Amino acid sequence: MSENGLRKELKLTNLISMAAGGMIAAWMVEIKLWFELSGPGSVFSFITCALLILPLCLIYSEMTSMMPYAGGQNIWVSNAFGWNTGFASCWFIMLLYIMAMPTVAYGIASMIGYFYPATALQIKILASIIIIIWFFLTNQELKILAKLQSVLFWSTLAVSLMASLIFITNKHWSFESINWFPNGFSGYSAAVGLLIMKFVGFDLVPQLAEEANFPRKNLWKAFLGSLACTTLIYCMAIIGVSGIVSNEWVAETDIVDPRVADIIGMHWLGLVIVIMGALTCLTTLSSFWLSASRILYGAAQQHQLTQRFTTLNKNGQPATANLVVGILAVYFTVFAPDTWINYIYTIYGVAAGIVYLMVVLSFLKLRKLHPEWDRPYRAKAGTLLGTIGILFTLYVIFVSMTAMDTGAWVVLVLYIAFGIPFWAYAKSKQKSDPENWTPVILSPDNNGKNL
Repeated sequence: MSENGLRKELKLTNLISMAAGGMIAAWMVEIKLWFELSGPGSVFSFITCALLILPLCLIYSEMTSMMPYAGGQNIWVSNAFGWNTGFASCWFIMLLYIMAMPTVAYGIASMIGYFYPATALQIKILASIIIIIWFFLTNQELKILAKLQSVLFWSTLAVSLMASLIFITNKHWSFESINWFPNGFSGYSAAVGLLIMKFVGFDLVPQLAEEANFPRKNLWKAFLGSLACTTLIYCMAIIGVSGIVSNEWVAETDIVDPRVADIIGMHWLGLVIVIMGALTCLTTLSSFWLSASRILYGAAQQHQLTQRFTTLNKNGQPATANLVVGILAVYFTVFAPDTWINYIYTIYGVAAGIVYLMVVLSFLKLRKLHPEWDRPYRAKAGTLLGTIGILFTLYVIFVSMTAMDTGAWVVLVLYIAFGIPFWAYAKSKQKSDPENWTPVILSPDNNGKNL
């Protein structure tokens, strides 16, 4: 059990599968958006994006090994730039996780559509039922959810690679028929910035590091392992389908991989892909859910939110935080407009870019402020990694902002405005109830405890 009460139950393989599970969603649906950006050339956009995220992973590895506390980035930023800036980063991190919830409904909707048409209401009801069932699972021992997540993820990895290899080795597949870059360099470069959404999930590792049951110096393996698995699955999927169908066909179909399986006369493969795709949506939901609840838990530890979020049930789970995340998940799944899915990539890019930028700046500042803090894993060439991280995150923010339409800006501004009352409430409680609300910043100096 950790210093704060969370149980140490996660193996390295659990953490890899849970982090990668947050990144690997229903690719057979979202591949349409990738082709719209850069066609089959999006495989190179993914590889480029992954290479640019690699320095972030190494930075995250050092920061997590130094401060392996639930709440992750919020706590790092708070140590570097203060309690208020930490609160702001916490709010943006929550946006990343909250926005992921409706993707479960859309993913499952597309899966169901392969078997029989379902109304929008039926889809939302089914998605809500799944979320409610998952709420009860999140309140069980974490090792139970970790085992389930591992089974789902490694099965997804096997099925996706099997399907891609079958496509590539099929007689219908042709390298010459692939139209790599229909939108030229501009499409490729835009995809590099926007596809960062598909890698949001590696940041689950710091949220669960406090519950990891292996040496902190090995945390980098969880970051790189999840990044590698995600890149492999997505790139193989793109290559597999692009050699069989045209870019125009992808744009007009509903769910790509299963339909491609039907084209080559393997309906059974289409069924397997659909079933695993639906289960993949559950791994995504699980990963973001756990991340969101730990963010709330960590913020409460620092008195940025009510300490009710630190309440643990008999299984060592943050029950109140899980409840709030569950309510938000159901709300956004049921009431999010259909256009919500169009906002996700651009808003994700802005929010992720801001959070990652603040982490990089915190990494550089804390190396100067606290060189004495123990870093079981220390990234080499820290200044170079930081420089690459800053330039990349600024590029992501720029590309995402230029791609945002009016609706996306409205959503982002409203979300930021919604957070101001929570910040103001905490500030007022600091004066009226200093005993319970005096600002706290968890650090190695206090062993990550709320003293």
